[in-house]
Amino acid sequence: MSNSPRVLFIGWDAADWRIIDPLLERGLMPALAGILARGVRGNLASIEPVLSPLIWTSIATGKMPHKHGVLGFVEPDPMTGGIRAVGSRTRTGKALWNILSSQNRKAHVVGWFASHPAEEISGICVSERFSLPLSPEAEVWPVSPDSVQPPEKIADLAGARVHPRDLTAAQVQPFLRDAAGIDQTKPEEQERLTALARTLAQAATVQGAAAWILQNEPWDFLGVYFRAIDEFAHHFMPFHPPLLPGVDERTAHHYGGVMETAYCFHDMMLARLLALAGEDVTVMIVSDHGFESGRLRPGTRADEVNTMAGWHRPFGIFAMAGPGIRQGEQLYGASVLDITPTVLHACGLPVARDMDGKVLVAAWEAPRPIQRIDTWEDGTPPPAPGALSVNVEEERALAAQFAALGYLDLPDSDAGRSTEAENELRYNRITSLQQSGLGLEALTEARTLAAAAPGDRRIRLKLIQSLIIAGETAEARASLDELTATAGPCGATLRMQANLHSIAGDTAAALAALEKAETLAADGRPDIHEHIGRVHLQQRRWREAEARFRRALEIEPESPHTLTGLAGTLARQNRLPEALETILASLGLLHYQPAGHFQLGGILVKMALFPQAIQAFEAGLTMDRSNILAHRYLARLYRLAGNAERAGLHRREASRLSGHSFAD
Repeated sequence: MSNSPRVLFIGWDAADWRIIDPLLERGLMPALAGILARGVRGNLASIEPVLSPLIWTSIATGKMPHKHGVLGFVEPDPMTGGIRAVGSRTRTGKALWNILSSQNRKAHVVGWFASHPAEEISGICVSERFSLPLSPEAEVWPVSPDSVQPPEKIADLAGARVHPRDLTAAQVQPFLRDAAGIDQTKPEEQERLTALARTLAQAATVQGAAAWILQNEPWDFLGVYFRAIDEFAHHFMPFHPPLLPGVDERTAHHYGGVMETAYCFHDMMLARLLALAGEDVTVMIVSDHGFESGRLRPGTRADEVNTMAGWHRPFGIFAMAGPGIRQGEQLYGASVLDITPTVLHACGLPVARDMDGKVLVAAWEAPRPIQRIDTWEDGTPPPAPGALSVNVEEERALAAQFAALGYLDLPDSDAGRSTEAENELRYNRITSLQQSGLGLEALTEARTLAAAAPGDRRIRLKLIQSLIIAGETAEARASLDELTATAGPCGATLRMQANLHSIAGDTAAALAALEKAETLAADGRPDIHEHIGRVHLQQRRWREAEARFRRALEIEPESPHTLTGLAGTLARQNRLPEALETILASLGLLHYQPAGHFQLGGILVKMALFPQAIQAFEAGLTMDRSNILAHRYLARLYRLAGNAERAGLHRREASRLSGHSFAD
């Protein structure tokens, strides 16, 4: 083992503080509680689209999906004409374990989403397919080809696998209430119990492989990914208390404890890994997103459990403890893009400038300078495994598993599946480009996709959204009118109409469209309340705007954009301390908000906190250099501070962007 700092990274897909915190209060997650007592915690802002393979690859690379290339669950398979699950061959750049291996660090990775086929790295790579039970029989269960590198470790690790049929009733029963009362002759009950056993067995397999590595191999980094919380949630969150309308009470009685037990099970596995890892280890626990567990759950009937849209919350969890890490502190403004830069920094390695994330320096008691490098890419792809064996049965099993969770809607033919997969990848790439501020590139690709799938309403809406972002409002309006005339209005088209009316300054028409959209929402959507609040803000109706923003926050308290809107409303009413607290809460949830930092700067100027205002405006400009007002503010603030050079720089930039000269 080297003398390098060691990092144990634990990934819990879909883990959410909203379920964890009550369990911590009841003393039911002692291993995690110990980490929080001696470390930092915070929300982890996710990225769009909120889909696990994209986000876990962003976590492993520090880059947005349009950069790293993993854009969906499946992709066209040129060998079969059908589809295959995305994997390591899909990724177009180096993952964390590739970078660490290149620096002679002993890096291992187990179970990571989209990591098959296993890659040749300095340590052991165990892909997510190692735990996949292709056979219903435990006795005939060969290790998936190419799921372990180096191959000679397969014999050592094979004993760590757990097949669903290996589980005993005593191991499954803690997840169920009144297990004896479940009628196992019913197909739906058989499906639920099968899903529970499969998810539990796969988690135990990942745990077994990770534990074997810690016990038998030297290591500097071990990344372990558990998908189980997300899978448990997609099957059983509809039955989690409180009971929602339409959910069968008896079924909820049987399965209402699955989610809490799943979290406690993960804490038990965490305790074991911590014991094996030993002392002087930096531990990170991360989730890619949260999962709706309250009134915003979209599935209110048992037959809706397979719907995916709307289940994922945009905030995951982040916890970190170890040598030099602050103790018992809250961390703000963290993003999934920050994880790889932070791990590299913890390992004493440079952070690449082509990464989209930042080092979470606030986690350290005494932060050291950040080393920089232009890129970790060397013009070649990550180390490739040997000849690949395409296992059609395996690909179909994975696709069926994704479909069961609601992530895929599979056409009947291979050609149809391939086309559907390709369109989904392109759609998600457009979303990533939009989120990265690359509106013109997104529009170009949206036009191409819409031309290829002219009858797809969702793709047409994405094109209209891209037109609005790119400022092509006339074309957007014409396309939206055509779509509405053909398919009729819906919530999405009405919100887009309102957006276009707001851009044109017709706030009355915008408000009318939103009020119509509000009538279509069954129980009030927070985004509609927020949008109405912004129209009232545009109308300078401060009290009405405030009421709508607060109503949205009653439904979803952790909405950074709603908090930013509320802060603006409070500032315009000169309620500056409230406004400052609100905008800081917003930026604490989501740091990457150019408009939010500008809002903060304006509030600080009103409070005569000029040095802090300069910091806020400068932070916003690192995200969006085109904000003329921010440059003008900074020109004045730097002149007042006696910094003529910086004042002149921002004055010239404001003049260039506006097209006319500007004097302080």
